[in-house]
Amino acid sequence: MLFAHSALAAPGDKEANQGINAAKGGFCKRAIPLLESAESQRHRPSSAVPLADCYAKQGELLKASEIYHTVASEKKEPGYSARDVAAITSAKKKAAQIDARIPTLVVKPVEPYEGLVVEINGEAIGDPSTPQRFDPGVQLVVVARAEGHEESSQKITLKEKQRREIKLRLKPKPVATKPPEKKPPPKPVATKPAEKKPPPKPVATKPAEKKPPPKPVATKPAEKKPPPKPAATKPAEKKPPPKPVATKPPEKPAEGKPGAGEVAERPVEMPEPTPPPRRRQRDVWLGAGFQGFFIPQIAFQLLGEGGRNVLVPGGEIALSTRLGGRFDLVFSVAYARFQMPETPFKPKGHPDTDYEIVESDLQALQAGARLVWNIPLDRDEVFAFRLGAGIGVGWMFLGDLYRTQAYPADAVPGDPSSFVPGDPYRYKKCRGPNDPAGSFRYCNQLDYDADHYPGYVEPSWFTRPSGRPQGLKPVVYPWLLLPEIGLALRPWDRVAFDLRVGASVTGLLGGLGMRVAL
Repeated sequence: MLFAHSALAAPGDKEANQGINAAKGGFCKRAIPLLESAESQRHRPSSAVPLADCYAKQGELLKASEIYHTVASEKKEPGYSARDVAAITSAKKKAAQIDARIPTLVVKPVEPYEGLVVEINGEAIGDPSTPQRFDPGVQLVVVARAEGHEESSQKITLKEKQRREIKLRLKPKPVATKPPEKKPPPKPVATKPAEKKPPPKPVATKPAEKKPPPKPVATKPAEKKPPPKPAATKPAEKKPPPKPVATKPPEKPAEGKPGAGEVAERPVEMPEPTPPPRRRQRDVWLGAGFQGFFIPQIAFQLLGEGGRNVLVPGGEIALSTRLGGRFDLVFSVAYARFQMPETPFKPKGHPDTDYEIVESDLQALQAGARLVWNIPLDRDEVFAFRLGAGIGVGWMFLGDLYRTQAYPADAVPGDPSSFVPGDPYRYKKCRGPNDPAGSFRYCNQLDYDADHYPGYVEPSWFTRPSGRPQGLKPVVYPWLLLPEIGLALRPWDRVAFDLRVGASVTGLLGGLGMRVAL
């Protein structure tokens, strides 16, 4: 008698039940058309709230908000089941949560514009300074018009919880100027033709009188002068020879200075100092140091939801040998401790009820080989830039991986309606199936995590328990390092220090070590 016969079921109940089950399993694409069909035939809060939940997961926050507020405003009516009453209670809380996620847009003009009209995606907004709500991730086209101003248009996309404000500034239209009026050309004025005058009569001129040519004048010949006589010169007078001048005897040269006729000695040239020989390169080194990994939270989000930043400390012992003058071949053995505190996690696409609290105290050994290129920064290679890559294998030789089902911490035991999704980092471990009371949707024995309760240890990759999926605890895993970037300091001939960073399959690598030449 607890189940109604199909012939007695109300319209839409079959679609509602199928849609609710699909929504609980996280299959919203299948649940939405079923729940929409059920609501169109018969409204029930128990089917309307899962429909709004799916709208919220698909990013249609406005539709989800409208349904939550409608259900929250309802009162208990005759014929409503316990699920309907629980849905009304949860809708009030979900309405406030979804409203906080809906982004808003405000358009504020920097000055008053006459006849201002603002349209968003083709719809006019009455008061643009009032916050307008839109779904996140939807491209909005904002168009503004005003009298005497040019039209403005811009495209924006809002994110969840974003409160966007646009300062609207419109450019005035250029003032149109009238072209100058063309005046008709002036009419031609009639002119009288000029009167023709008779040409003047020629004046008679007298012929010029001819004058006789001038007579030639006689000239006298130039007189010849006699040549000048040579002047008499006196003989040069003989002068007596000059008297000899007494000279002093030459002085003795001072000590250290060359005297007259002597050659100065060349200074002795000192030989230039020879540069010290280059430091000898060592071919074989033995080193040890700290080596750790940093696993960012984004690495967990590639596979699911939740996770946290994890620091993996460890150490390394390495033996390196020089190849070809500039390359080092490094063989290493390293230890890493993959310890992770209680962390919420669930696979991608799974419902909120699949959150588990994951812990780890795994420890691993890694063996690998690296090829490093040394780029000297000085003559003796005191400083060198190092660039390389490596490959190897890891072995989880100690520790376990623990998984425990979890429920919302804000839930009230005994009140199933209070077990609603919340902050997964505040979830608590389930103590057993439906323990605490009312947590049957989170703490259950219905799927692959039926026995994930305190004390459960995840099996390894090579273990497949009967009737259960393969274990997730890694045992042997590949190790790849690409690239490795470092700086080497060699203050003494046989001692060097290395600082290196890189990216590997186990996280971001960081290391600091010391090498000794053998």
